[in-house]
Amino acid sequence: MPNPTRAQILNAHEALEELKNVALSAADFCGDTEKYLAWKSEIIAALPPKPQPTMAEVEWDDDKHYLAEAKYEPYGSVIMLGPADDGLIEFFSPRLRECRYDSAYRGTLTPTGKRYTLTEAQE
Repeated sequence: MPNPTRAQILNAHEALEELKNVALSAADFCGDTEKYLAWKSEIIAALPPKPQPTMAEVEWDDDKHYLAEAKYEPYGSVIMLGPADDGLIEFFSPRLRECRYDSAYRGTLTPTGKRYTLTEAQE
């Protein structure tokens, strides 16, 4: 069984979407759209799931990404802090003991949708 790359999976999903659009245009002419939509569902079931976008595909937005969680292959879950001057993204890794602060290439960080906020403790 082949092990497709991230780019190959994204290309396959994009190609399927384009084929669907062409097929639906033809189906509108012939009047049978349900058959084409059923075929798309069967093909999607056989494809690997579409990968989540990495930070290389997303423009940094402080409101969305500051203190947001991301998956980073070597460390697992990390908390993004912000873009560094060299184009990398700085992050904090709470699980590491030796080096909790580091930076990574944008393409290696995949946001999870989870976000943290700092709050002042009331004593």
